Amino acid sequence: MTSSTSIPWSEEELRSKVGQLFIVGFHGHVASEDIKTLIRTHKVGAVILFLRNVNNAAQLLELTNSLQDTAKEAGHKQGLFIAIDQENGLVTRIKSPVAAQLPGSMALGATGNANNAYKIASATAETLKSFGINTNYAPIADVNSEPKNPVIGVRSPSDNPEAVGRFVSAQIKGLSEGGVIPCVKHFPGHGDTAVDSHYGLPVIAKSKAQLDACELVPFRRAVVEGVDSVMTAHIAMSGIGDLTLTDDHPSKKLPASLNPAAIKILREEMKYDGMIISDCLEMDGVRATFGTEKGAVMALKAGTDCVMICHTMSAQVGAINLVMEAVKSGELSQNDIQASVTRVEALKSKYVNNITVPLSTLENADTRNSRQAALASEVYAKSTTVVRSVAGSFPIVPSSTQNIVFISPGKTPAGGGAVESGEEKTREPYTPSTYIDLLRVQDPRIADVRFHDGIPLSPMDEKLIAEADILIYATRNASLSPYQKDYGLSLGRKFGENLILIATCDPYDFLEEKDEIKNYITIYEPTIPAFKSAVDIIFGIAKPLGSLPVGSPAASHDIRPFSMSDEDVLQLWKLWQEIFPKWPLELRRLAKILEQDHGHHFIHEKGFVMSYFFSLNGSNYGKITAVGVLLEYRGNGLGTALISKARKALTEGSNLKSLQFGSVFPRFWPAVPIDFHQSNKNFLLHRGFQKPVEPTARDFYRSIKEGEIAPPDILARVSKLPLKFAPWSPELYDECITKQRANFKNIGWVEAYERLAAANQHHEVMVAFDAETNAQLGWTLMCSPSAVVLDDFAFINLLPSKDNTGLIGCVGVDKAARGKGVGLALLVKAIENMKERDVEGVMIDWVTIRGFYEHLGFEVAWEYETFEW
Repeated sequence: MTSSTSIPWSEEELRSKVGQLFIVGFHGHVASEDIKTLIRTHKVGAVILFLRNVNNAAQLLELTNSLQDTAKEAGHKQGLFIAIDQENGLVTRIKSPVAAQLPGSMALGATGNANNAYKIASATAETLKSFGINTNYAPIADVNSEPKNPVIGVRSPSDNPEAVGRFVSAQIKGLSEGGVIPCVKHFPGHGDTAVDSHYGLPVIAKSKAQLDACELVPFRRAVVEGVDSVMTAHIAMSGIGDLTLTDDHPSKKLPASLNPAAIKILREEMKYDGMIISDCLEMDGVRATFGTEKGAVMALKAGTDCVMICHTMSAQVGAINLVMEAVKSGELSQNDIQASVTRVEALKSKYVNNITVPLSTLENADTRNSRQAALASEVYAKSTTVVRSVAGSFPIVPSSTQNIVFISPGKTPAGGGAVESGEEKTREPYTPSTYIDLLRVQDPRIADVRFHDGIPLSPMDEKLIAEADILIYATRNASLSPYQKDYGLSLGRKFGENLILIATCDPYDFLEEKDEIKNYITIYEPTIPAFKSAVDIIFGIAKPLGSLPVGSPAASHDIRPFSMSDEDVLQLWKLWQEIFPKWPLELRRLAKILEQDHGHHFIHEKGFVMSYFFSLNGSNYGKITAVGVLLEYRGNGLGTALISKARKALTEGSNLKSLQFGSVFPRFWPAVPIDFHQSNKNFLLHRGFQKPVEPTARDFYRSIKEGEIAPPDILARVSKLPLKFAPWSPELYDECITKQRANFKNIGWVEAYERLAAANQHHEVMVAFDAETNAQLGWTLMCSPSAVVLDDFAFINLLPSKDNTGLIGCVGVDKAARGKGVGLALLVKAIENMKERDVEGVMIDWVTIRGFYEHLGFEVAWEYETFEW
C-alpha cells in the first residue's frame, strides 16, 4: 500500500524510498562491507556489476546470492535489481570461459537479419538469469552517425536509424522474454558525438526535427513496443527545450540526464511511463561540471527515476544524503519520489524475486556455454564482411614455399580520465596477441610481427615483411590511430593485392582507401571468435556472408511538394487506385478534396503522402491522412521519407498538440482501418506512432429505402417529447452557430454548418426546438448527396446505396438538454426527412459510443484504430 505523500515521511521511510532510487557499484569478488552498508543502512535497491566483480562462475553466483540475502535480511520488501552491461562484443562483462563470447550490436547488424539479434539476446538472458542477474543495461539504441564517435562505434548496430530500431527491438524482445529487464541507452542518442562523456560533456547542436529524423527513431520504436527501462546520456542538446533561449543559456548546456526538457520528450511526447535511469554520475560529463552528489538531485528533479553511481562509496552516500535533504527542503517533492518508487516496485514485481539461485544450476553451465558458443560462431560467420577483394587474393592455400606474415598493433600504456571501472576502453588501438594462434592452426609457418606507436620494428621483423609473399594486417580503430593508418597505407602501396587487411573493430579504418587497400575485411569487434570467422574466410573454410551496416549513403528519394496541376492530380489518383484497390476514389472527388488550402501533400513517382493542418481554440493539430508506396518499391525507405516530409511540413513553425494518422475534413479514414494488414500497422509502430488505449471509431450505415424509420417503441417515445423539429433556415443561423461554438470544440464541426449556410443549403440540417420557448436544443447534419459537405467524404459512395448515400453527422445537443432523448429524436426526424428526399442509405461517421445507433438499425460499415505520434 502506497503511503500518503501529503504527510512528511519519517527518516526511516524517506531513506527506504530514496535508497530504492540508487544504483551503485563496488569493488571486489565478494560483497564488500561498503556494498553491505549501502544495502542495509541506506536501503539501496540496485547494484551494478562490472568485470572487476567477476572471477569465475561459482564466485559470481555466490556473489549475487549474497547480495540478495543481504537485502532480504535488511528488510527490503522486494529483491535487488542486480544489473550489468552485457552488451556483448566490445562491452562484455562476463567473459569466456565463465560465459560464451557472444556477438555485439554491429556484428549483429552486419548479418542483416534481426532474428540473429533476438537469438543472441535470448542467450544473453539465459546466461544472466543463471547467475542471478535480472537487469541488463542493453541494448544500445544509439545511431552511429558519427564515424569518429569515441564511445559508441561498433556498440551500435548501424548508422541507419530504421535498422538500429529493428535490431534494438529484437534484442529487447529476447531479453524480456528471457526474464531479464532490458534498458535501452543512451537517450536521446549518443551516436553523433566526437567526445566521450566519460571524459567530458559532448554537445550535439541538432534541431529537434533533426533528432526526430535520426537519434530518436530507435527510442520511439522501443517506447512504442513497451521497453521496460531507458537510460539517459550525459550529452548536451541545444536543440531541445525553449527555442527562444540562446545557446549560451545554462539550460542549453545541461546534459540530457539532468535536463527536464530531455525527460519531457520521453514522458510527455512519447508518453513513456516506464523506468528512466541515468548513466553513471561519476562520468566527467556530470562529475566535472556539476558534481556527482548535486547531479543526483538534478537528475531526480528533472524526472529521472533512478540514478547510478558506480565506483566511490563517499560519492554514493553523499548523494543519498543530499537527495534526502532535498526532499526534506521541498526541492524534490514527495509526490515525484513516490512516483519513481512506484515505477521501481512495479518493475521489480514483474522481474525480480529475492530467492537465491541454487549453485546446482552451474552443473549445466558447460553445456550452455558450448551451445551458445556454437550459436555465436554461426552468427559471426554471417556477420564477417568482405568489403572488397581482388579475385584470387584469397582463399589462401598454405604452401611450404609461401611466406605469410601477420602484422598487428601491440598494447600501449593506458591513459587517465574519469573514475575507472576496470574495463577495457572501447577505442583501444591494439589487438589481442593470441590472434596468431588462430592463423597458425591453418598454417604453422605464419610469422608474427607486433608493432607499437613510436617504436621502430626490429631488423628481423623488417626482413620478414620485406620477404613476405602475403601480408595479413589487423588493425583496431586505425581511423583514430594515425600510426596504424599510415603504416597500413604504406603496406598497401607496396604490396597491393598481396595485402589482406582486417579491421577488427571500427569498419571505417580503410573504408574509403580503395586504391591503396585492395582486400578489406571487417569483423566489427576484436573478440577471438570474430577474428576466427575472418581467418575461416581467408583460408576458404567459410564463405563471406556479412554486409556493411555503415557507410552507405542514405537513400535519396525525389520527393517534391504536390502541385494542383492536372498532371499531379492524375498521377496521385493513379497511385491511389493501385495502392488502395479496396478503397477506390473518383478522380473528380479527389481533385476537389485536394483543392483545400490546409493540406501538405508530397508526391514521388512511386508513392505519395497526404496531410492536413488544423488550428482550433489556440491549439494546432496535424493529420497524416494517407501514405502509400507501390508494392514493388516498398522496403527502400520511401514511406519513411514521405512521412518525414509531411511531419516536418506540419510542425514547421508551430507546436502540434497532436499528430495522428487519419482525417477530419476532408474525410478519408478518421484513423487507421482495423482490417489493414498488420504489416502496415507495424510500419507505423516501428516509426514511433503509438496506439492509445481508447475505443475504436466506427462508421455506421443503414438502408432507408424500405422498412420503418425506427422500432415502434422508439417512435412512441419521440412523439411524447416536448420538442419541435424543422430544417435549418437562414434566420436560425446566429443562435445555432453561437450555441454550436459554446458546446462543441471538435475540429471541423462548426465549420461544416457554416459551409452549408454559405452554400445556401440550410435544409441539409435538422434542428430540435423546445416546444414552449422555441429555443434551439439540438442539431444534426442530414446531408443528401448534393450537399457541399459530402464533397469531403472520399468513400461515401462505396457504401451499398452508392451515389444515393446521405450523411448524418455532427449530432449535437445543447448541454442543458442532454440526457432527455433529444439526440435520438433528431436522428429519427433526420431519417424521415432524408427518406422524403429519396435518399436511399445513410452513413453516420466517426462514432465511438456503443449501443446507441444500433437501436435504429445501423450496422458497422468500417472500423478504425488511432495511431498517434
